[in-house]
Amino acid sequence: MMTFIKTWLIGVLCAAMIVAIAEQLIPNGTIRKIAKLTGGLVLLLAILQPFVSMDEGELARAMEDYRATMSDYGDGLEEENSVLMKGIIAEQSGAYIVDKAAELGITCTAAVETEDGEEGYPLPYSVEIHGSLTGEERAALTAQITADFGIPAERQYYGGDGDGS
Repeated sequence: MMTFIKTWLIGVLCAAMIVAIAEQLIPNGTIRKIAKLTGGLVLLLAILQPFVSMDEGELARAMEDYRATMSDYGDGLEEENSVLMKGIIAEQSGAYIVDKAAELGITCTAAVETEDGEEGYPLPYSVEIHGSLTGEERAALTAQITADFGIPAERQYYGGDGDGS
């Protein structure tokens, strides 16, 4: 494709230079007006020549290649967007849980795992909490996470409190 554009541009530039030189060599008068018109038509032909000489099959192939390239590019962007969105949601959800724990007087860290929801958007699926929590603090935080995120107690994992769970 780049070779095609390069060749086309060189052709247009050569035609423009020839027309400009020819106009300068022709004396003023009626002949010069006719030469300007002819030069303009030659330049127009040089610009349109690739489109005039292109057959329908070649144009269809070029359009199909373009569509395939754009589709691949779009798929890649969509996948990258999904990965970034999952990371952002996991990070923000973890920060929210740590803030809510701090409001309850609990010092901990939270790592959230996401999973694609019904409409393809990532949702918090499970959480791993690390910190020294009493049974009462664990129950309070579990209830808060269940209420805020809908993550059931079975998908809330606690570590760092000495019992290894």
